[in-house]
Amino acid sequence: MTARRRLVPDAELRRALNTLKEYGVQIGAVDIRADGVTVYPANQNAGSAYERWKAQDRG
Repeated sequence: MTARRRLVPDAELRRALNTLKEYGVQIGAVDIRADGVTVYPANQNAGSAYERWKAQDRG
């Protein structure tokens, strides 16, 4: 079995990504494996909570 045949089918991946986009999820990264797909949302709040709090003083 080739590596491509061990991965999740393209149609299943497209369906999952389109569903997430319909729900308004901004996709940051996708990890495709033979046992499934993991989608990581885009990181809109960079840095730790402390860094965001300190940025309030500067802004």
